[in-house]
Amino acid sequence: MTAAGGTGVTAGGAGGRVSLGVDFGATGVRALFAVAGQPVRRLDLPTADWPWLVCAPAAAGVLPVVFPSVKSLLGSGSPVPWREGTEDADAVAAHMLRALRERVEERAGTVAQTVISVPAAFQSRQRQALRDAAAAAGLAPVRLISDSLAAVMGHTTDRDSGTFLVYGMGYDGFELGLVRGVRGHYRALGYDGAATSGGRAFDEAALASAVRLLRAHRGPASVTGGGARLWLGHRERAQEAREELGTADGSATDSAALTLDLGTGPPLRMRITRPHLDAFLQPHVRRTVRRAHDLLGEAALTRPDVDTLLLVGGATRLAQVRAGVADLGRSTAYGPRELLALGALKHAVRLAGGGASASGAASLEEGPLDPPDPGRDTLAEAPSLTATLLAADDAPGPVRRDVAQARELAGQGRRREAVALLRDIVAEARELLEGLTGAAQPVEREPREEPEAWEAEETGEAREAEGTRETRETREAAEAREAAETLSHAARRQLARARVLLDLGRYEHAVQASHLAWQEATAHPARADVLDAMIDVHCAAAMADVAPDHFPDAERWLRCAYGHDPTNERVRALLARRTYRHARELHRRGARDEAIEALGKCLTWDPEHPDAEALLARLTRDGRNRRGRGDVLD
Repeated sequence: MTAAGGTGVTAGGAGGRVSLGVDFGATGVRALFAVAGQPVRRLDLPTADWPWLVCAPAAAGVLPVVFPSVKSLLGSGSPVPWREGTEDADAVAAHMLRALRERVEERAGTVAQTVISVPAAFQSRQRQALRDAAAAAGLAPVRLISDSLAAVMGHTTDRDSGTFLVYGMGYDGFELGLVRGVRGHYRALGYDGAATSGGRAFDEAALASAVRLLRAHRGPASVTGGGARLWLGHRERAQEAREELGTADGSATDSAALTLDLGTGPPLRMRITRPHLDAFLQPHVRRTVRRAHDLLGEAALTRPDVDTLLLVGGATRLAQVRAGVADLGRSTAYGPRELLALGALKHAVRLAGGGASASGAASLEEGPLDPPDPGRDTLAEAPSLTATLLAADDAPGPVRRDVAQARELAGQGRRREAVALLRDIVAEARELLEGLTGAAQPVEREPREEPEAWEAEETGEAREAEGTRETRETREAAEAREAAETLSHAARRQLARARVLLDLGRYEHAVQASHLAWQEATAHPARADVLDAMIDVHCAAAMADVAPDHFPDAERWLRCAYGHDPTNERVRALLARRTYRHARELHRRGARDEAIEALGKCLTWDPEHPDAEALLARLTRDGRNRRGRGDVLD
């Protein structure tokens, strides 16, 4: 419970007349209400009682399903599971708001004024559907306010002034709002946003990565089946993994496990690490920062003109997001979960005739809202999220791991596989022996040469002094050698396996084995060498086959390598070369439009690629219909 004075809310009007502020979110509804002379009170709808998200078939992509929110489906007529059947999204929203009204009136009295915060990019049909749902729920009159204005109103008092850049990132995407506040009067200077960077993007990318692994190990039929309830449960676990890896309160973990179980075989367990999450989020955050600078430029402002960067939404609690946007304002404020509801409540109080500034709607200037540009709502070169297998029984490699199997391989002429298997066995045996004896096994070293005769004739004092210095230097050198030589046997084993799998043409397995090697070495002094080796495996797998059917995997592997090391010019050059090969092969097969699209991607990675320029000019009749190149991830 929050005191009215502490929030800057002073409810007015007749006794028992309630002002209600609602944050209608993608994954929940938060509400604050107030009665004249009483404290502000909070009321949220129980999350478990309502279908906030829907599982629907995907139109395209690796993941067979998508998870739109009921909020995003308003005005579309789309069916939503409800009780034992279905209803359209508008009717479900009306049920939610009716339940909210009834609970508020049980506690305080009749609701006299309601304000609901919504994204500025909400389309006209969505706004009208929400107004109709509120009216059907008995919440009349109702006003809508943009999330950005609600955030600034909730953050400030009638005595504050300043320029605020609201950076919101939630489940359905991100929104930027530039707001000027002067002693209780607020003016929106501009908005921007998109639906392709947010919690939903991560959740679906995590599950898509799991689906790729499942298909690679058990075939395409392994991802058929699985009801909506099952997929929604997997999405919920993906959200938990995101929060475990990215929370900014210091409790973030280094890795999170996901289990994909569709009932078509043994569950597949995978791991996502913080570097994986960082590589996935970086282009998303970088894109939003570019859009923020564009928004400031359109208002003839620069970063020093922004008094406060105000972060709202669940995804802004990720450390990676907070670090990436920290320089967008002179100071940064982190909005609490109920901030939007508080801003909506303040506006509701004003409309009802209460508050220090009782000017109602005149205190807000939303400005004209342009419809979102679909062309800007696509993250160019969108990254995929990398994950690696966790369960040993799902890892690539021979089922049998004994010397007899190595003999069989050698007898079949598969010498390299036999050698790799024997090295695995020796490495595992050494690890077990070290664990049992508590001592590391000696590492063979080059024999030292015997000293010359004249060296042995040194005086005792000189030899003693030199021996002391030599002992110290020898010990330091030995420690350095040991750090360099004791690379995890598991990492070596996985790298050896990856090379063998490359020779066998099992490229997905090879890439996953190299990831396991990198995970084993992430805290080791020699991790840079393992990183280089892992990237080599990715590159070799990507360049092994130029068939168009192989390109999506090849591109994914190269992008994964690029995500691990964005400074690697070789990987960038290979992305351009591989994409050009793909375009050339598409052209040879007569797929002109697809070839043009691929050439555009190629020129994204290498804008001066001469062969790509020439082929593109020829295909587009000397450039008259040339397509744009999109954004470069740099």
